Amino acid sequence: MDETIYRELKGDLIRYATILVGPSDAEDVLSTVIARLYRSRRTLTDLESPRPYLMKAVFNEAMDRRRRKQMLPLVDQAIEPATARPDVLAAVVDLPLQQRAAIYLSYWVGMTSDEAARHMGCRPATVRRYLHLAKGKLEGVLDG
Repeated sequence: MDETIYRELKGDLIRYATILVGPSDAEDVLSTVIARLYRSRRTLTDLESPRPYLMKAVFNEAMDRRRRKQMLPLVDQAIEPATARPDVLAAVVDLPLQQRAAIYLSYWVGMTSDEAARHMGCRPATVRRYLHLAKGKLEGVLDG
């Protein structure tokens, strides 16, 4: 039954993901969403309305990828020894511990907000908040 639901929705989901992240990452976004669903021990047949759930999940994964790509240059400048700018490194060190952890796990290791939240013992929304706050502080350093 799951396979039938997936086959019915796959084309729409891939097109949606393509609009959000481009053709080279669209299938990867959908695969990540489906893998995350099954890791949570749910199936497509468990969902009351699979289409809206999967559309929202594709959107969330696309947003997570976008945030990671936006933040990578900042993190590289702070952590990569060959290119580290002392002012950026100092700004990262001055961040509160939770913000540093969120940056490291999300942008350096490449975890999603959900994965980082499990490692940090908080909710994914909290990880996103830490990232937002840290990004604001780091961008201030880079603008100067």
